[in-house]
Amino acid sequence: MQEARVSNGGWVDSAQGVVSREAFVSDDVYRLELARIFEKGWVFLAHETEIPMPGDYVVRTLGKAPVIVIRNRDASIKAMLNSCRHRGAKLCRSDAGNTARFVCPYHGWTYEQDGRLITTTFDAHMPVGMDFSRWGLIPVARLGTYRGLVFGSWDPDAAELETYLGDFRWYIDCFLGRTPAGMQVLAPPHRWRVKANWKIGALNFIGDSQHVFTTHVGPTTLNPLRSSRSGFTKVAERSVQIITTGGHGCTLSYLAPGMSEDAYRTHDPGLTAIYATMLTPAQMHVLHHIRVAVGNVFPNLSFIETQAGSGQKALIVRQWHPLSGSEMEILSWVLAEKEAPEAYKAEVLNSGFHNFGAAGVFEQDDVELWASATQAADNAIAQQYPYSFHTGLPLINSPIPDYEGPGRAFRPVLAEVIQFEFMRHWDRMMTAS
Repeated sequence: MQEARVSNGGWVDSAQGVVSREAFVSDDVYRLELARIFEKGWVFLAHETEIPMPGDYVVRTLGKAPVIVIRNRDASIKAMLNSCRHRGAKLCRSDAGNTARFVCPYHGWTYEQDGRLITTTFDAHMPVGMDFSRWGLIPVARLGTYRGLVFGSWDPDAAELETYLGDFRWYIDCFLGRTPAGMQVLAPPHRWRVKANWKIGALNFIGDSQHVFTTHVGPTTLNPLRSSRSGFTKVAERSVQIITTGGHGCTLSYLAPGMSEDAYRTHDPGLTAIYATMLTPAQMHVLHHIRVAVGNVFPNLSFIETQAGSGQKALIVRQWHPLSGSEMEILSWVLAEKEAPEAYKAEVLNSGFHNFGAAGVFEQDDVELWASATQAADNAIAQQYPYSFHTGLPLINSPIPDYEGPGRAFRPVLAEVIQFEFMRHWDRMMTAS
């Protein structure tokens, strides 16, 4: 019988190509993740366009802590713990809104938009000389934005956000930085819970190309003509998976040779022309004839860009928020270029939620299997036997030598190279002294 952990004391055996099932079900692992990953590194909180006006706020979670992300009167963005300094009650009870100030519903402590304490309601009973400036809302230690994405960290010594993102910014630019005005969120996020570990979602979106042919056989069977024309049943030789420093990665799937041009349409011609003014020729080459692109910013921010319709792409941004070792909350946004026509945005939004919303065509396929896998692995017998990532081993030390973008690139995309690299990076974070 094998132990739940692998021989090196962690959860990933790089030599054997296996990962302990304990990593995907254990509440002890979850608590360690909170301390070593989600409370130390950078975690996505919101998109700037969700809070366009002063006083606009959204309520999110950083690690296990509820936080308020707000646009202040001076247009700056701030994030604070959603907990009153008096007895800890949550100040914001709704997911989003607009406010001139925060008033605690318990005892009336009142705070400015930037978190400064204005009054306790019972100021006359406070000690003489009470320093209110020391009793404001607890700020998130570090806040940073990149291409409209707002990240936070509880660690005041965390590296700069751009350093953390590293070379993966090149790929983020391809999808979120290709027009001068950038992208905008088209609607509030769908939110739902799944009884599965958050890493299953991250692994799926960083580049699980193998599951497409079995997991999603339903949608492709129901509409075989569209599936064939869109290239779902073919894997192009040009398709590639990339991993960069920091555990960030993506898979770029292209139309197979011989596919009709009808299967691929550029975005609105006006938008496509703008792309070339913002991106390098190599980045434009990445976007050319791409069928679907998926990726993940470590630890838990994913994206997928897929064909929405003739001349359109739907960009979905997804977050896998851990609730325990065996449950997560999923948040899913649909984005489009700010410069895009309104009719275009409406069709992209409809397509994005139709396919990848809470009841999306492809989403239902995935989450049922994720929950099934978690339930079957959450027992002492199953945890004696690790998960297989063996298809990543033959290629892991043989990246493509002349790939035009940053990071280490691999073919074919059906191998599990970058999924295994994601888990190896996670394991290093979890076992570091």
